[in-house]
Amino acid sequence: MINIKRTQTIPASLDRPEIKQYIQELAAYLDDQQNRQKPKKPGSYRNSDILEIFDSDFFAKCYLTEEKFPNSWVMEIDHFIPQNERPDLLYEWTNLFPISHIANTLKPKKTPEGGYLNPCDNADDVEREILYALFEFGKRPSFVAKNPDNLKAVNTAKLLDTLHNGHNDNTEKKTETLRHTIQKKFTDIMKTINKWQNAKENSQEKFQIEKKLKLLLSRKSSFCMLCRSMPAVRHNLPQNFFD
Repeated sequence: MINIKRTQTIPASLDRPEIKQYIQELAAYLDDQQNRQKPKKPGSYRNSDILEIFDSDFFAKCYLTEEKFPNSWVMEIDHFIPQNERPDLLYEWTNLFPISHIANTLKPKKTPEGGYLNPCDNADDVEREILYALFEFGKRPSFVAKNPDNLKAVNTAKLLDTLHNGHNDNTEKKTETLRHTIQKKFTDIMKTINKWQNAKENSQEKFQIEKKLKLLLSRKSSFCMLCRSMPAVRHNLPQNFFD
């Protein structure tokens, strides 16, 4: 996960009068369900203006696994606080996040006690509160809370472990493709670092390899935090390689 600066302006498709009216009617219904009829939803929360912002703000990546897609149209939309817990947040812009299909099926529909770290909340630093690691030559992503007393971080690390590694035989198979994709990038980075180290100083080759490494490790690229946790990256590359 990376920290995200979400566009503050509410997308037009979520700022319609009928949505505001729905929220008011829903609040009244929840206060008096016996004497009121549940209001009908005024359309979808999945609209092109939202997906376009996901492309720019989230770099077309799943906000949990950092798996990158051609665009956000091929992803699903997650409600950070589930609909069954807060139906009034169905159209709340700050509650909507881009998520891969597999991650969306594996993420629990009930928020654990203490909640999760929110990558769009300045108070929740997902890049510092979670420790990321790759083991077995990139085959095994690992996550742990930096502070075991931070319940949000503990819950988030546990969630990330489930989404990357599964929690039983069935889900381990479902997440195998994701791990394979991470392993391929791990291998690509290792080979590129080796080429960079062996290239002649101040050469065109070294410049081109350096540019490739910066792209591979960019926040816009896939699996940024896992890749930056690699010892070969942390110990061998200068700080100006990281955006």
